Amino acid sequence: MKNQLLYILLCAVAAGCGLSPGTSDKKPAVKPPLNIVLILADDLGFGDVAAYGNPHVRTPHMDMLAARGALFTDAYAPSPVCSPSRAGILLGRNPARIGLTTAIGPAGIRWAADRRLREPPNPERLPYEETTLAEALREVGYRTASIGKWHLGGEDSRPEDHGFDVNFAGNDIGSQRSMFGPDYGIRLGPVPDGEYLTDRIQAEAEAFIRENRDRPFFALVSHFAVHRPISAKKETIAHYPRHEEGPWGLLPEYAAMIEDFDTTVGQMVDFLRKEGLEDRTIIVLISDNGAVRQWGSNGLLRGAKGLIYEGGIRVPLIVWFPEIPEGRTLTDPVHGMDIFPTIFELAGLDYPKGLALDGISLAPLLKGEIDSLPERPLYFHYPHYNMHGARPGSAVRVGDFKLLHFYETDHHELYNVREDPAESINLAPHLPGMRSRMKETLEALRQATGSIAPDPNPEFSGLEPEPGVLRPFESTRTSPGADPDAP
Repeated sequence: MKNQLLYILLCAVAAGCGLSPGTSDKKPAVKPPLNIVLILADDLGFGDVAAYGNPHVRTPHMDMLAARGALFTDAYAPSPVCSPSRAGILLGRNPARIGLTTAIGPAGIRWAADRRLREPPNPERLPYEETTLAEALREVGYRTASIGKWHLGGEDSRPEDHGFDVNFAGNDIGSQRSMFGPDYGIRLGPVPDGEYLTDRIQAEAEAFIRENRDRPFFALVSHFAVHRPISAKKETIAHYPRHEEGPWGLLPEYAAMIEDFDTTVGQMVDFLRKEGLEDRTIIVLISDNGAVRQWGSNGLLRGAKGLIYEGGIRVPLIVWFPEIPEGRTLTDPVHGMDIFPTIFELAGLDYPKGLALDGISLAPLLKGEIDSLPERPLYFHYPHYNMHGARPGSAVRVGDFKLLHFYETDHHELYNVREDPAESINLAPHLPGMRSRMKETLEALRQATGSIAPDPNPEFSGLEPEPGVLRPFESTRTSPGADPDAP
């Protein structure tokens, strides 16, 4: 009832219903809260977008969105893998605070056996007691939808359990089995033969927005692209010859998959314009982690998905909203957890009371009201092994410097990631004072977030298991040794 009354009041005020005393003039209309479209890509790397420097891929719509809005050069996902990263974005809180530090389900634990360290436990769902962005927005009258990938729990922890009014395809499944119908392998049942999953997600998002165009809405448009199995439309693949391996090289089918995703970004902008909603909507585009090294691109960054080096956690982030100064390239270090408070301030909403967030609002920076953000530490905790070759570790960035700590060997690496984004020169032996201060900061953040470190494995045989082989055209769920019914 409270939400309905608030919504009615907002509509009445926005329509300028009242008249000024003693005059025939209407009171100035108060703008209603802005709508929000949060586009979340899966495994889209820092070097997978032309606007970030890749000369081989065609992403005109993301490039245009960046040219009209703001592109962040030093934006970080909350984690190098999907589930904790998505949790951090939706909660505005570091996922280590809830113990969610790797992918939910078999994909997150399959690689932990017979290792030097025993990983800490990982929850099977997003905790109910946590407040998501959707819950906070619904409380102030928004209609909310999760369209696409969820991977934050199963039957007892779907989007509708965490503040979303509408859920399309959101469950415990972390990857599709096919990008084309008749069966995507995400429990949708039969779909039209040849239908492309990226197009279907865009169509579902449009249907939700059209239905709710006359009230504030929040659409989380969470694509399965560009996660493997790599697959794109034939006509798009034809755009890409094979390139020599290099920092910007891309598998042709993967480059085409990115372009197909980019097409839906353009469709979203065009749809909002045609519906008369463009000037009332915030668009945020971010990836949940870096690209897989075997077929994607993280540009000049070291590492890839699954690693706490830059290539695993530094991701594309593009923001557009009405009246933003055009073509801003912002170099401040920012975090996916900043999206929650930023959306609230940009949308003209009162910040939720009593909610402790780790993110900060980027609105003053985006609006050009300040030149830079105050310096603060950005913290990453990944105490796990995975199929991408990760070793358990934590990292912190403060200003231009980043410290990494690896638990197996208890060693530290220090880099100036502003000057050396490839993390090629370990400064730890040369800057002992900086190394010591960063270690103190890292330890303080571990304590503050309740981060759990891995323990020595008393059953470790001394032999490392053979690394798995990643194949781009093979589903994570159908690869050798995988459970075909696993998420």
